[in-house]
Order: sequence, then C-alpha cells, then structure tokens
Amino acid sequence: MDARQEKTLARLTAAILDLATAGSVADVSVSALASAAGVHRSTVYTYAPSPVDLLQRVLRTELDRLREAYLVGVAPEAAATAVRGVTRAVLQHVDAHDAIYRRGLGAESGSSSLHALLSEHFEGSIRLLLDQHSVDVPAADDIERRTIARYLADGTIGAIDVWLGRPRPRDVDELLDLIARLTPAWWPDRVDGASPVR
Repeated sequence: MDARQEKTLARLTAAILDLATAGSVADVSVSALASAAGVHRSTVYTYAPSPVDLLQRVLRTELDRLREAYLVGVAPEAAATAVRGVTRAVLQHVDAHDAIYRRGLGAESGSSSLHALLSEHFEGSIRLLLDQHSVDVPAADDIERRTIARYLADGTIGAIDVWLGRPRPRDVDELLDLIARLTPAWWPDRVDGASPVR
C-alpha cells in the first residue's frame, strides 16, 4: 500500500470508528461514510464492500497487531505472561471502542454483530499458541483441540459482554483475574498473583 492509500485508509478508519461510535454501523450508508472521510463513494468500495465490513476490517487489524505483538514465537515458559498480556491488551482495545462493542455484542446487533469477529480472533490466538507449541491442552485429537479453543474464546466473549455493561471506568485487571479464575487450571493465564478458585 502506497502513502496515498495509507492516508485514505486512515481517513476511512477514523470516519468509520466515529460513525460506529455514534450509532449502529448497520445504519451507516456508503455515502455517509464517504462524506465523513472526505472521499468519493467509489473509494469506499476499494477498501470494503460495506461500512460493516470496513468496521470489521479496522477492528480485526487492531486485534491482529495485538496477537502478533504478544503471541508470535512465545516460548512455553513465557506463555502465561503472553496470554495475560494479550488478553489485557484486547480488553483495553474493547474498552477504547466500548460503544461499538456494546452495540456489536448485544442481542440485537444483527448483521453488524462483532461476536464472530472476536471469536475468530480468540480462536486464532489459541490455535497459534497450540501450533507453535507454546501451550499444550488436554485434547485427544484435533476436534477436541478446536472444541477447547472455541470454548475458551466464546466464554471470554461472554465475560467481555457482561463487563461492558459496567459503568466506566471499568477495571481491566479485575476482569483478567475473573477470567483466570474461570479458565481451566492448565490454561496459562495466571501470573502476578492471580490464582484459580476451585
């Protein structure tokens, strides 16, 4: 991507985040997005087929950067610190975009739901840890490994959804400690004194 394209994407990113914070992204037209970004309608389609898709692309890019920064190449002995670090960073990302995620994880989010996006992100992070042998899980086969990844991913999303219902400021570390108490003892997310309740 050249400098001009990067500048255009930055303008579209800022515009879609502003519009999705103000109201449902499902109600944002391509024309409204183009106007807010100061670009032509056809330019929007160069980057995404719809405002919903652009929002998901923007959020996915932020999440993917966090995964790469914390989890790629992590050694097994550093897995707990890495998992807790990336989970904290994802919670901070969600909190920074709280209006978007509260609306996108809600029961009435419809086609603009962000549940699948977060589930895909968490599952991808867990699969990365398993594939690079940073973490070992008690699974008999690949189906069980996928089941474990999905269970951990969607359970975490459920906790985030409830947490977003709290008034700001929300305590990221409080939720991290709760998630650590809820996850299986073999999952590496207990550092800095967090301990499971059994």
